[in-house]
Amino acid sequence: MKRFLWVGLSILSGWMGDLQAQHLIVLSPQNWQVLQRQSKHQGSVRLQGTHPADTTVQWRITGQPLEGTLPGTWQTLATQPGERAFSTQVNWPAGGWYRLEVRAQRQDRVVAEQTVEQVGIGEVFVIAGQSNSANHGEERQVSQSGRVTAFDGTHWVLANDPQPGASGSGGSFLPPFGDALVQRFQVPIGLVGTGVGATSVREWLPRGTRFPNPPTLTGNVQPLPSGEWESRGALFTTFTHRLSAFGPKGVRAVLWHQGESDANQRDSTRTLSGEHYRTFLEQLIRESRNAAGWPVPWFVAQASYHTPDDPGSPEIRAAQKAVWDSGMALAGPDSDALTGPMREAGGKGVHFSGPGLRQHAARWVAQVEPWLEARLNASPAPARLELPGAENFTVGGRPAFVFLPPAALRRQPQPWIFYAPTLPAYPDVAERWMHENFLAAGIAVAGVDVGEAYGSPASHPAFEALYRELTERRDFAAKPCLFGRSRGGLWVSSWAIAHPDRVAGLIGIYPVYDFRTYPGLTNAAPAYGLTPAELAARAETLNPVERIDVLARARIPAALIHGDVDVVVPLKENSGEFVRHYQEAGAESLVKLIVLTGQGHNFFEGFFHSQELVDFAIARARVGETP
Repeated sequence: MKRFLWVGLSILSGWMGDLQAQHLIVLSPQNWQVLQRQSKHQGSVRLQGTHPADTTVQWRITGQPLEGTLPGTWQTLATQPGERAFSTQVNWPAGGWYRLEVRAQRQDRVVAEQTVEQVGIGEVFVIAGQSNSANHGEERQVSQSGRVTAFDGTHWVLANDPQPGASGSGGSFLPPFGDALVQRFQVPIGLVGTGVGATSVREWLPRGTRFPNPPTLTGNVQPLPSGEWESRGALFTTFTHRLSAFGPKGVRAVLWHQGESDANQRDSTRTLSGEHYRTFLEQLIRESRNAAGWPVPWFVAQASYHTPDDPGSPEIRAAQKAVWDSGMALAGPDSDALTGPMREAGGKGVHFSGPGLRQHAARWVAQVEPWLEARLNASPAPARLELPGAENFTVGGRPAFVFLPPAALRRQPQPWIFYAPTLPAYPDVAERWMHENFLAAGIAVAGVDVGEAYGSPASHPAFEALYRELTERRDFAAKPCLFGRSRGGLWVSSWAIAHPDRVAGLIGIYPVYDFRTYPGLTNAAPAYGLTPAELAARAETLNPVERIDVLARARIPAALIHGDVDVVVPLKENSGEFVRHYQEAGAESLVKLIVLTGQGHNFFEGFFHSQELVDFAIARARVGETP
């Protein structure tokens, strides 16, 4: 059973009986603790502890928030009569250090007090990998700001080297990294070190993950009778327990620096190929997100350097870059470029010198800072769209919805748009203008949640159930116009290829048609019940982009809108390939591609207020009324 533990709350063997009956104890937050802010200006704190019997608990904080001032007034916690434990979630402004005061009162008389001197609302990062992510540098570093702290799994302390929770007794890049972020963002920084020196990516994999050859050091792996090897899972367990302890969105990102122990090993059988490195790292990222219960952002460094005579592995570096390019992780620094005096022992070693550690930190800041700035200043994602006439229901055991036009505009048969992806967040309010125009034209919109199916035929029974519910029981038209937004393009094109006789037309907003570009073979494969290699081998029959000619030969009109700088769902490999298939089939007159210059994968209004796209969908849905 998955458990989210509040950071700073130690596991206690009991409630300490009579001691707690007489004392006020604050279990959370801890001194020096940094809590991840949830917006630029605010974060959430769990106030937890015990108080003397028959008392009222109050709290207040003092200190310097990022903006504005604190009221400084006492707030009363809700407690249950007869209960001595308290636990309440409260919102604090970003900033700190804050001084938390907690007091227990009985009949307006203070009978107990506790103070937590330093608590911050800022940014929290988990650091993983091998020695250059841990404490193996030549010179210990010290935080100069006094606002950078570290968590070892139990307690928070000032983040002076060596970092708790990571291997080694030397220096790390973390204190100067944290100081630079404090200076830039003016909030405390929390660091969670988990790195272990000389480890291969194979050693970080979940227990039971198999691979043909072992790493150079075998303490975290074990041989199998088959001749294969498998991970013992110890590093994965420690890492994911540390990560999941913070709860959903409780950290900002994972910083991964590793690769040296997989590159150019003296025993070449212990060297990992680039293909295997990418596969294992993507598995680690995916499985760690599953363990954490949310899609934790990852930064991956390019790291494969050993010595001046062995300055790196092009194959491992290419694999690390491929993980960026796939969208699985964000680009970390290129630490292989730090050579000469940046390395220990006068430039002869693999670890960093004092100047090298500080330069390593600066390179991490250069990658993280602009991304974090964009996240803090980004508009919140739109909420799910709710419209008058909406109906939510279940079909084929899956959640479904339908937006119905006003009663006076409904028709028999009812023209409609088949929408995807139907997920908890979609359709969202960014599409409001489009759906309101559809309804005003007498066109219904419907969809069914098939989960993250990525175009898998396994999703077709749910689509079929919705189609039959609407066409056979509710008198909807036999041929809807299909609408695929982003990965929804895989959903609708896959179903359309299987049933071209049921499609009146197709529209897409930056649609995905090639699952190799998004979500990538590693992420798509489980939805197909295959391994990534098996899915790649069967792409010709399963990848929608390979079979768009079926739609072209069926003479199904289509209209797509796509940005020319989309790096999440590249234009050329998706909408561009869709158009190419139509051109090769002699059906180029049936497809319209609208390219928005300078736009990527975003909420730019031009994607969702395209009159041309809406008019096309309305016209095609009306054509679908005709038997």
